[in-house]
Amino acid sequence: MKWSTMAIAMVIAAGALVVYLLFQATGIFGGDSGDLVTAAYEFGVPHPPGYPLYTWLVWLATRMPLFTPAWRAGLMSSIPHALTLGFVYLIVRRLGSSASAGLFAVLMLGGNYPFFLYSTTPEVFALFDLFVVLIVYLLILWSETRNSRYLFLFSFIFGLSLTHHHVMLFLVPSIGWFIWSHVKSLKKVSLLCAIFFLLGLLPYLYIPIAARGGAIINWDRAVDVPGFLRLLTRQDYGSFVANGFYGALPIHRLLQLKAYGQFVLMDLSWVGVLFATAGFVQLWRQKRTAFWFLFLAILFIGPGFFFYASFPLMNRFSLGTYERFLLPSYTLLSILMGVGVSAIRKFSLKRSHLLRLAITAGVLLFSISMVSMTIWRFWGLRSDRTADALGKDIMAGLPAGSLLLVSRDTPLFVSQYVRYGLGWRPDIALIHANRLWSADYPMIIKQRFGDLIVPESAPGAFAKAFVGANRDRVPIYSNTTFAIDDGWFWVPYGLVYKLTKKDELPALAAYIDMNDRLWSTFQDPRSGILSRYHHLMLSDVLSVYADSRITIGKILLRGGKLLDAKRYFQQAILYKSDIEEQDGYTYLGLAELFDGQCDEALAAFVHARQASLVPDIALTLYESVAQRDACNNKEKARELMRMYEAARQKEEIPLGGQ
Repeated sequence: MKWSTMAIAMVIAAGALVVYLLFQATGIFGGDSGDLVTAAYEFGVPHPPGYPLYTWLVWLATRMPLFTPAWRAGLMSSIPHALTLGFVYLIVRRLGSSASAGLFAVLMLGGNYPFFLYSTTPEVFALFDLFVVLIVYLLILWSETRNSRYLFLFSFIFGLSLTHHHVMLFLVPSIGWFIWSHVKSLKKVSLLCAIFFLLGLLPYLYIPIAARGGAIINWDRAVDVPGFLRLLTRQDYGSFVANGFYGALPIHRLLQLKAYGQFVLMDLSWVGVLFATAGFVQLWRQKRTAFWFLFLAILFIGPGFFFYASFPLMNRFSLGTYERFLLPSYTLLSILMGVGVSAIRKFSLKRSHLLRLAITAGVLLFSISMVSMTIWRFWGLRSDRTADALGKDIMAGLPAGSLLLVSRDTPLFVSQYVRYGLGWRPDIALIHANRLWSADYPMIIKQRFGDLIVPESAPGAFAKAFVGANRDRVPIYSNTTFAIDDGWFWVPYGLVYKLTKKDELPALAAYIDMNDRLWSTFQDPRSGILSRYHHLMLSDVLSVYADSRITIGKILLRGGKLLDAKRYFQQAILYKSDIEEQDGYTYLGLAELFDGQCDEALAAFVHARQASLVPDIALTLYESVAQRDACNNKEKARELMRMYEAARQKEEIPLGGQ
């Protein structure tokens, strides 16, 4: 029996879905997933721009009585990405390539590391990729058949995609060029296209409806037009600006293009790049319209987007943020890979059947090896609870009825999920610390926590007033510090700080014992899936533990408890996190210096320099002091001091143009 192209595409989608479901995470993952899942679970509004279509679909999915809320939300990743693979196959075949070429494209994309990751964890990018291939497929069908129903469906799908993710706008140049090249076919249907486009925008109604509810995650409380526009235009992050603190210099943006090329070569390999290039050549020769359409789409949604966004590339977490946005261009490049492998096989057939057979076997083995490596990296993801355990550890040891203020994406989003998605520690009022400075957030606190005092105060002064009004009523903890009244202190306690009166500050011995007992109950985040592979986003969990260890170690260092301080710094180093590893070695070196240990101090400073992308010149100063005070080598100390002072002078900015 000969299978139709559509039937094969359906089998591909079904098979991919089975694979992804076998690996789909039942725990939360890093990045924005905790915010997205918890907001949808509570029928709320996640971070700007609110993702109304995705949030509503995830809310529906989380109503099912299956596994965990994270797993249910993950269906909005596994299903769209499985369908994406089916459409990739259809597009490759539509562009004149063979069935085996289509299967190669599917394997290269479906087994690609970031594609697999966002097929098995809850995030917005799988639905985004599905919209991308749907738009490409529908426009190609319309171009070939001139059937207006494909154009109407495209118009609706494009409108719908804008209710999901605004990066879809980077496809506008390619879509605009494609439609302009067929402008004669639009005269009679343009009005209907506009109507279908507007119908696609209807999911935006979710935002004002959900914003009126009592969800704890309700960004900008968009119950009116100003709030809706604030959310839609991402004013919290800077409207029409992808990054408000990086990218001011041209070199920053050029580095994005270099990083894009490095990621493409790493994720797709030189083999994938070779086949994609061959695919471009083939389309240029035989399907010029499809060539320009895909070329412009990849150019703008790939390098063009990253040039605009200018992500800071400073640690694993920021690289993980960058990595997510590679997916749309990878999806389009996989189509070109399929076209390219078909072209190369046809070319080889003219030379030798044996050569064609060798190329086919090599391509198959290569794609299978890529899939196998990805599966190894994700083995154990389904049962991993690394991020969930972080959320529980943040709340561990807190007395009943505590008020917990949490900031920074990883600890905030995972603890929100654990508290509100899983119902862990329902006695704790867990609040987004950074939003205490937002004008809309006091109303959300008042709606959700009627037993807390919500003072009338200007946004800039609300955080301090809120803490002051409630500190004598409930225990207050936070994983960040900010200005409070005199006589009160933020005391490091496990993964958070405890708000403490001056006359209730613990003695140092009791403080050490308290933290030792608390840390003995925490997970070792290196024991889960991170023991197999350091996934970029999830690895930020390591930084949370390491940073807290270092914070406690610094307290002990100032208190003269050198052995205990060393112990905490050494434990922080073992996490092998990003910035914290170099900080851990630096403070360990200082502890060894204060303890008079020459060789140990110098070795720690060397490790700090090796662990740093840009070594701090202060390390040279510390080495100079160590040589002078611990090693009794005055000559070496003077040499290092001269090096330090020279480095300082280079960093100074001359005033008055001198």
